[in-house]
Order: sequence, then structure tokens, then C-alpha cells
Amino acid sequence: MKVSKSNTMMVVLQQELIRAQEAAKQWQILAMTDDLTGLYNRRMIYELDKEIGERRNLSLSREVALLFIDLDDFGKINKDFGDDVGDEALRLVGKTIRENIRCEDIAIRKGGDEFVIILIGCTEHLANGSVGNRLNLMLNGGLYLNHANVSIPIRGSMGVFDYNDDITPFQNLKHADELMRAQKKTRKAAKSAAANSDDNKASV
Repeated sequence: MKVSKSNTMMVVLQQELIRAQEAAKQWQILAMTDDLTGLYNRRMIYELDKEIGERRNLSLSREVALLFIDLDDFGKINKDFGDDVGDEALRLVGKTIRENIRCEDIAIRKGGDEFVIILIGCTEHLANGSVGNRLNLMLNGGLYLNHANVSIPIRGSMGVFDYNDDITPFQNLKHADELMRAQKKTRKAAKSAAANSDDNKASV
């Protein structure tokens, strides 16, 4: 049975279309991936409503928790050890986040030393008792980067917020950011009080 030229051309065009679609998908993935940490980059924030909706359908759960992380004194790491070590610290944080979330969750490097995590099928209360608790422990003295025989502590503050569908993704981030800043302020106050206590002891 002979295959007509028109049929052959149709098959070739279909194959080209499939390859073009696959290439476009790969470019889209690359465009939304942070090349330093391998997490999603800031562009994902603009797609959050869509992504959350799709992942909610797969998980059959409406609850979503948003975690906002900002590293403490990250500029000091860059200043004391150099930008390359700072990059390694960011990679370590990205790796730590990936190891503590599920495939249905979303992890984003928002920019600089700020990270956003979306936990699907999870409330603020559950997040604080599971993933959030583990990350808090790591960011409060349990995470170190080894460089030139020096253990560099990587600390950070985190805000956890129940995702609200009635406001925009950026408004949700703002609420989580405010909670993170409150924790950072509390930590700085505790650190300052401890330093003053040590100074008083030394002067006795």
C-alpha cells in the first residue's frame, strides 16, 4: 500500500509540532527555574493561583499554607567569606527546602536570600507542627555550611500564613512577610539580650 506524499507530509508536520511543543515546554521550565538553587524563580509567583488550583485538584484538599523565609545576616556571610560562599549557602538552603517538602508542594527562591514555600493540603497549624517546625529548627542553629575548615551557621526567620484565595498572591506574601519580620525582630531582641547578659557577667 502506497503512502501518499500528502500523508507523509502530514506525519512529518505532526512530528515537528510535537518536537516544537516539547522544546517550548523545556524553555518554559528553564525560564521559571532559579539557576542557583534549582527551585522555581520569582516568575512562579505570577502563576501561583493557577498552580495552586491544579495541585489542589490533584490532592483533593483546599487547604494551603504559605511559608516565607528570609535569611538572617546573609550579607555578613558574603562580606566575611565572599559571594561564592554566599552562593553555596543559598544552594544549601535550596537543597534543605527540597528535602523537606513533597513533590506536590511549591518552592520558590523569590530573590536574594528570600524563599517562599507553598504547602498543598496543609494549614498554618499543621505547617508549624511539621515542615515549618523542621525548617525552623534548621534555621535556628541546625544548618551549617562547611568552608575551609570553618562551620558557617545559616540562620533565618520564617512566617507561616494560611493562603487566602480572596486576595492576590502578592498580598498573601505580604502577610507571610509581616509574620516573618515579627519573628526576626523577636530573634534579634533575644540575641541582643543574651549579648548584654554576657557583657554584664564579664564585668562582674
